[in-house]
Amino acid sequence: MARILILGFVLVVALGGCSGDSVGNDGSTVGGPCTSSSQCDSECQLGGDFPQGVCTLRCNTDEDCPGGSFCIDKEDGICLLGCSIPSDCRGGYNCEGKTNKGHGGDSLVCVN
Repeated sequence: MARILILGFVLVVALGGCSGDSVGNDGSTVGGPCTSSSQCDSECQLGGDFPQGVCTLRCNTDEDCPGGSFCIDKEDGICLLGCSIPSDCRGGYNCEGKTNKGHGGDSLVCVN
């Protein structure tokens, strides 16, 4: 019985670490604010379309981006947080259609 409880606890802790906190308006992989790349899992984009900075990843297609983000043809391909309405984005950002990288069309993403 003790082994089952310990195994259950380990699973809860492990799954809690994968709760999706890495993508979103506070995400350290895609979408969160930053002033330097040390605050992100990969890199920080600053200035222009990215007020208060944004954590992002380099990409060639959507498959290179984590769920909830899209590969956009900016800065030679970066993953940006997907959205449906403006309130999906953090302050200073709008939900706008931007050109996809690696395939045609646009995706709605949070940019300025």
